[in-house]
Amino acid sequence: MTLSQISPGTDLVIALDADSSSRAEALMQKLSGLPVVYKVGLELFLGVEKAWVKNLTSSGKRVFLDLKLHDIPNTVAQASVQAARLGVEFLSIHLAGGSRMFDEVERALTEALASRSVGLKPKILGISVLTSFSEEEWRANVAHLAQLPSVRPIEEAVLHFSDLARSHPGIHGMVCSPQEAASVKARNPELYLMVPGIRFEGQSSDDQSRVMTPAQARRAGATAIVVGRPITRAEDPRRMAEMILKDLS
Repeated sequence: MTLSQISPGTDLVIALDADSSSRAEALMQKLSGLPVVYKVGLELFLGVEKAWVKNLTSSGKRVFLDLKLHDIPNTVAQASVQAARLGVEFLSIHLAGGSRMFDEVERALTEALASRSVGLKPKILGISVLTSFSEEEWRANVAHLAQLPSVRPIEEAVLHFSDLARSHPGIHGMVCSPQEAASVKARNPELYLMVPGIRFEGQSSDDQSRVMTPAQARRAGATAIVVGRPITRAEDPRRMAEMILKDLS
């Protein structure tokens, strides 16, 4: 059985960190046939036509549209419907947006599905604390914004967000760093847990502050891991992806 036929125990999500469709397509060609999800983030989404994303999903590719939506409830709800029309499997919104925002997203997507203006209701993944934050930066940033003398540490904040995600029927899962994955999985095991901040031993963490290896993240309870630069900047992206898939199966 080849890797293209294996369904990994933990999903591998590959970040298409590219500024054009041609570069993204060149990478996907190298990874053709592998059982992966492709993440389209802000950089690529703003560099392509919406039809390009629709073509990906129409061709059978699994797509995570990682726009980290955070705005007034109605705006996020209508943006979620637009995303659903592209056929994406996953869509991210900020859990800091609160329950009213989640309510509006769920209502709008349910109505769009019932009216058949969308054919697929995407799984909504809530963003907790970005992996670029270190503990010190997190505390300083939040304390400044809220004008508080102190704030809860990252893990407590992420666990709070996980409770919020679990309690709302419109939220399918959440995104958190691998360092909080085990605690979240133990507390709310039903959540689909997507984990970025993946690096190998001895590899530069770039702008990520809270990182783990693929195998460590899987053992911590990740349902999916997001890998960008370790694959996209590798001399042989396919070989790197295949190594990770073996670690995850």
